[in-house]
Amino acid sequence: MRQVFILLSCSLLACLKVAGQIVIDGIHLPYDRLSNTYLVTIPAHQWGKDWQAQVTLEDSTDWQQVEVNGQPVGQMVTFDQVEPQKTYSVRAMFGDSLVHRQLEFTYLPIVHLWGEFGIEQAPARITVQTPGEGEQELKAMVKWRGYTTNDSAKHKRNYKINFVDKKGEKKDYRFFGLRKDNGWILDAGQVDLFRMRNHIAAKMWDDFATKPYYATEDMEVHTSSRGEIVEVFLNDQYQGIYNMCEPVDRKQMQLMKFDGKTGEIHGGLWKSEGWEDTTFWTLTSQYDNTQPRWADFQLEYPELDDLCPSDYSTLYNAIDFVVNCEDHEFKDQIHEYIDIPVFIDYYIFTNILNAIDLQGKNIFWAVYDKQVDKKLTLALWDLDTTVGQNYNDLPPHTEMTAYDAFPMTPMKIGWQLVSTNPDNFNQKVRDRYFALRENIFSADSLVNRYRSYYNKVKNCGADNREERRWSGDEDIAFLTLNFDEEIDYIEDWLRHRLEVTDEFFNNPRTGIGGITIHPEVDDVLYNPMGLKVNDGYKGIVITKNGKKYLKK
Repeated sequence: MRQVFILLSCSLLACLKVAGQIVIDGIHLPYDRLSNTYLVTIPAHQWGKDWQAQVTLEDSTDWQQVEVNGQPVGQMVTFDQVEPQKTYSVRAMFGDSLVHRQLEFTYLPIVHLWGEFGIEQAPARITVQTPGEGEQELKAMVKWRGYTTNDSAKHKRNYKINFVDKKGEKKDYRFFGLRKDNGWILDAGQVDLFRMRNHIAAKMWDDFATKPYYATEDMEVHTSSRGEIVEVFLNDQYQGIYNMCEPVDRKQMQLMKFDGKTGEIHGGLWKSEGWEDTTFWTLTSQYDNTQPRWADFQLEYPELDDLCPSDYSTLYNAIDFVVNCEDHEFKDQIHEYIDIPVFIDYYIFTNILNAIDLQGKNIFWAVYDKQVDKKLTLALWDLDTTVGQNYNDLPPHTEMTAYDAFPMTPMKIGWQLVSTNPDNFNQKVRDRYFALRENIFSADSLVNRYRSYYNKVKNCGADNREERRWSGDEDIAFLTLNFDEEIDYIEDWLRHRLEVTDEFFNNPRTGIGGITIHPEVDDVLYNPMGLKVNDGYKGIVITKNGKKYLKK
């Protein structure tokens, strides 16, 4: 029944599609009815030159006397000197009425979704156009993705895509030279005034981070999400700049599969989506292996649809150890529970970028094979609140996100690693940091990385399209998007931030001292990241006057 529903729904979507009318070199142009504009993607090496293409009409069109750039369709049309933001005319007669539209160019891939989407999966028709490689028309099940981004007032949404075949069964596709899979994500950068912070930071982490303890040379292991910057349309409305990316999952991290015959679990994966127990300061409840969630951890693998019960025990035992062990036990045994070289890179990375939403939350914890080794490694997700970007834009930049915000020692794991210094941890952090500062984290390297993405969207006009579409929207607190101003802010932030982290990592420290158990004060409380917390919060809290307590 479900497969029949998918087939019927997808057929209806095909019928409901508004005809794009114009076809260039066999590709049906996406049309934005908000700006009355078509968008064409061609390879970047064609820019700055005249470009010729075969222009025709869709079979269903009722247009007559059609001209594109002043030339009749049905033949080769020349587009003179293709440049960003340059428009070309589209004119036609529809009965007695004159149709007047325009056409722009990009060199970014274009993704167009048709369907009605919400928190539950719904059928969709999707086209993916890659410059120089043509067009793919695909079927999928699509839903909104995220937590706060799914609020009813939000507009530029994230989407989770699962491609299917004609029978509604999962079907794998490869895009942009990345992995072949049925599951993909369209990340909107909804609150990010630069739209690409998450993509850039994830790529940076993938470029330098130490591979997990189990990775061998022939294993393609990635501990972040890889993707490509694209431009997205939804039901003939331009939605702007997105990151079309892989999910972080068992396949991405190359974890051992469970044994389908015996049900024996090997690899495990859990995502932290909040603050309860995820900072390793507290252990507030027992887990239930038949539930998709424990504390603020979401079960990612093995999923209950595939194997029930699953198993939280490896994650739980690691938290239990960190929460309850004595200092000497921690110093002697923490390497058995946590992948320390990866944690060192995470510690450095989150401080350089001031990743305020990555201190316990938005981390994937993974075990490769619990039958062999209980050690947890980590992967990162949701890196848009980095390099000065706040959780929301009221205001867009705060003391917590400023370049001189005090560096963080993440979670109780980091705090105890610094304070107990097992296996000369602090010197290893210092050495690793200053080695990275010579290359990937040099000021010029960091600035050039962000500026290269600025140029990428600037030089094809995508920045201007994004600014036109979303400036003044409630998602960004009615502010005006301005990529020119934001890249200057990012460069200034990065150059000053490195001065702060240079001083900090020259002498690694927790930044937290004089802790008292259980505050008996009637005061507003904040966690070490500067976020206001409620009375039920467990862990280190800080009062307005700077006093620090450990709430249990």
